[in-house]
Amino acid sequence: MMRNSLIRETNGSALNSLRAVLPERWSVELMDVEPNLGGGLRPDAVVRVMSPSGNGASFAAETKRVARDGSSLTGLLAIRTLAKEAGLAGFIVLAPYLPAAVRTQFDKADICYADSTGWVRLVSECPMLAITSQGADRAPHADNRRQILSLKGVSANRIIQVLLMLDPPIGVRTLADAAKVSPGTVSKILPLLAAEDAIDRDRTGRITAVNRRLVLGRWTLDYRVLVSNPGVRYYVAPRGIDKTQTVLATRQDTAFTGPQAAGAYLPAGIALLVPPTQIVCYTKNTATAADVGLLEVDAPSANVILVTSQDKALLDKPGRFGGMPVAPLPLVLADLLTLPGRYPQQAEALMDALAKTDSAWRP
Repeated sequence: MMRNSLIRETNGSALNSLRAVLPERWSVELMDVEPNLGGGLRPDAVVRVMSPSGNGASFAAETKRVARDGSSLTGLLAIRTLAKEAGLAGFIVLAPYLPAAVRTQFDKADICYADSTGWVRLVSECPMLAITSQGADRAPHADNRRQILSLKGVSANRIIQVLLMLDPPIGVRTLADAAKVSPGTVSKILPLLAAEDAIDRDRTGRITAVNRRLVLGRWTLDYRVLVSNPGVRYYVAPRGIDKTQTVLATRQDTAFTGPQAAGAYLPAGIALLVPPTQIVCYTKNTATAADVGLLEVDAPSANVILVTSQDKALLDKPGRFGGMPVAPLPLVLADLLTLPGRYPQQAEALMDALAKTDSAWRP
């Protein structure tokens, strides 16, 4: 439960977002009552939206950060259903900031929301309302010199990758040791992820819950495989990518990412949406291309992309699947999400497969 001062601040700014998108002379009022919806469910308050003619719609309201997992969403759906059965127009979540993944979840579940940055979804049948508006792409942050406001660079990448693999609870020092960075760096990055509601922390600072998709989504706002890494070159394989893949797989200085690595991480019995038509591979030196017989071309014509990683330790001990060296799973997902074409859909399919055995990967 957020502190009372934060609740008041959140409610005020979220309601201002609502007022900003309503038609002229409409009003919004927060009624400080806890409606009894039955089943022991008592939302925090009621938000009443009134037209100039006096027609209004009342919504059961809760001040939250996000619905983190399936169980919390189930609870919100129950409130929405009971609110309508009680004669209210529906249910609305008021929040400081709602990331894209959470908004998508609420849209599909027909849950209204308003956050402090301007994201609004307000729908009712009587009076007829269907209002949406856009807010900020990222959560707002206070001016804090000790807090890192982006996830660029090698240290941030290492922390995120470890965070996407470890199960909570996770201490700061444990995370730092596993990522091979300083605890101070970890302490500066975690507030950013907490502000995005991608992680939960207890009073001691330990991470108690991780929403892996939100962590990955926030990371890829700052990380782009073809931009963040210092060396990217494009080639065509005259003998086809199958033979090139076989040759690259035997080298000690490579690690596949993109579709080849995605296929390696998929559970048994699940195939890629589309067979790979392109190789994306990390290498210590893009001069590797000459040894493999590749011809350098412009990006649109390439079916082989060789990347020199910003993290020189990446190729020290790459994982191996079926004899093929592959980049770590979190990096493969980030690369798929930031490559052009249909690769983001492959990332989503891989995360859906992972979610079947790990609830932290659920939307």
